[in-house]
Amino acid sequence: MTIHLLRHFKVLDDDKKKYFSSKEIDAWVEAYDEAPLDYHDIDLPEVEYVYTSALLRAKRSADFLALSYESKALFNEVETKAFLATSWRFPKLLWLVVGRSLWMLDLVTKSESKTEAHRRAKEAVNFILTQPKGSIMIVTHGFFMLLLAKELKLRGFEGKMDRHPQNAKLYSFSEKER
Repeated sequence: MTIHLLRHFKVLDDDKKKYFSSKEIDAWVEAYDEAPLDYHDIDLPEVEYVYTSALLRAKRSADFLALSYESKALFNEVETKAFLATSWRFPKLLWLVVGRSLWMLDLVTKSESKTEAHRRAKEAVNFILTQPKGSIMIVTHGFFMLLLAKELKLRGFEGKMDRHPQNAKLYSFSEKER
């Protein structure tokens, strides 16, 4: 069985704003899913099944690639929310880095916890492994791809993933020979 993970096409974030309050960063995160994408042709292998996250940017990526797919929230990105309610404005990068850092420490309270996200990654791999043997592609998101890759390796799959998964790049994992 081979499982291909594909991160959606790059989001063209044309928001020139650099500083955000907590309400503004939450609105930016929500709008991020609907922003235009940087589409381009990529070589894809033949696959029997394709699944995407339920988020628009993953589905639009699959549509551009003319893939027949089933959409599942199981493959959604780990949600990002403001870690502090404030009208003070902070740089976007600060919001994102501190938010992910708090998530890594399992200190988030407003969105999916680290424990819940890892549990969802296990559930996603369980789902994948119930599919008929063959080749499966998952069109998903960078951070969740890291969790999926880790879980696949724990289940005996081999493959390589960049530390920061690239947009529109295919990462393949195959069952180890026994």
